[in-house]
Amino acid sequence: MIKNQKSQINPTTNFVNPKYKYHNLVGVKDEKTFKEKYGYIEKGFAKCLKIFFGVDFKTEYNIYNTKNGKNTGSPFKCDFYKCIDNKHIVFEFNGPIHYQIPFKILTDKRKNSILKDPSKNNHEVRFEVFKIPYYMQLTKDYAKFLFQDIALKKIGKSFYSEEKFKSAIKAIYNTDCEEKIFAPGLHNTLETIASFCEDGLERFMKEVDEMAVKYPSIKHQIIKSLELYIDDVTQHTNPEMKKLIIPVQNEKFSMFYNFKLNEKYLNCIFIREKKNYDKT
Repeated sequence: MIKNQKSQINPTTNFVNPKYKYHNLVGVKDEKTFKEKYGYIEKGFAKCLKIFFGVDFKTEYNIYNTKNGKNTGSPFKCDFYKCIDNKHIVFEFNGPIHYQIPFKILTDKRKNSILKDPSKNNHEVRFEVFKIPYYMQLTKDYAKFLFQDIALKKIGKSFYSEEKFKSAIKAIYNTDCEEKIFAPGLHNTLETIASFCEDGLERFMKEVDEMAVKYPSIKHQIIKSLELYIDDVTQHTNPEMKKLIIPVQNEKFSMFYNFKLNEKYLNCIFIREKKNYDKT
C-alpha cells in the first residue's frame, strides 16, 4: 500500500507537485523502466493494435496527394496502417500541435479529405481514419469506443473483447486492472488546454462530447484531471493561475467544463488525487 504523502511544493513555481509517481502505482521499479517497457497509450499502441486486430500494422505509411495522375508535394505520413477485411485502416495520434496551431488543423482537414477520396491519393483507395487524441488513455470505455463502436462504423465489425482489453492494458500499463489505468486527461503536461487555439479548443470539446454520448466516464475523467491540476497550481499562488490550465474567459468552454462530476466514473488513477492506492 502506498501511504498518503505530504504535498510537495515546487520551490521555484510554488505549485504543488503531483502526489504520486505512476510507475509506483503499477509496480514498476522506476520511471525509466516504465518508459522503456510500457509508457502510456502512445508508447504501447503498436502492441495494442496487434492485440485487438491480431496483426502487425505498418508504421509511418506514406500517402501522396495526386493531381492528373501525378504525386504532388511531400507525402502525408500516417502513424499506423493495415488493410483489414478489405478496409484500409489508418490510426493517427493527434499530439498537442493538432490543437494549438491553426495551420496544422487546416492541414489535418486537407489530409482527411485526401485519405477519404480515392481520386485524390496515390493508392486510389478510401482510408478509414481513427484518431487518438494525446489526452486519452486506454480505459475500458475508450477501448470500447475505438475497437467496438468506431470499428463497427468504419470496418463493419467489432474487434473488442474483455480478454483483449486486459491483455492490452497489461502491455501498456503493466496492470490488468482497469482501476489502475492512468485516467484520460491532462495531469502534468505544459501542453494544457489554455494553449489551444480557437479551432483546437473547438476540436477538443467536440471530440470529448462525441465520446461522452455513450461513455460519459471519459468526460468526467478528463474534467477531474483538470480540476486536480488547477487545484495544485492555484493552492499556494494566485487563483488566477488557473489560466495556465484552462481558458477562463471562453463562454463555450465554461459551459463544457462546469458540470457536477459523478464519483462512479472516477475509478482510474489521478496522480494528483489525495488518496491511497494499492500497487499490488
